[in-house]
Amino acid sequence: MFFQIIQGVFTGVEALALLAFAGITLGGSAVGLALSTPLFILFSPILVPATIATTLLTTGFTTSGGLGIVALRIFWKLFK
Repeated sequence: MFFQIIQGVFTGVEALALLAFAGITLGGSAVGLALSTPLFILFSPILVPATIATTLLTTGFTTSGGLGIVALRIFWKLFK
C-alpha cells in the first residue's frame, strides 16, 4: 500500500514535469514562429534558411505535443 502511494506521488510529479516541458516548448515554438514570420516575408527568395527554420519550428511543435501526450498518458494511468 505504501509503495503504491509513493509510486503515485512520483508518477504525478513526473507527469507535471512533462506537462511543464510541453508548455515551455510550445511557448518557445510560438514565439519563434511569431519572430520569424516577418523574416520569411522580407527574405522570401532565400528558401534554404526558410526551410531550415520551418523544420526547426515543426520539430518544436512536435516535441511539445509528444511531451504533452506522454504526460496525459501518465495522468490517465495514475488515475485509472
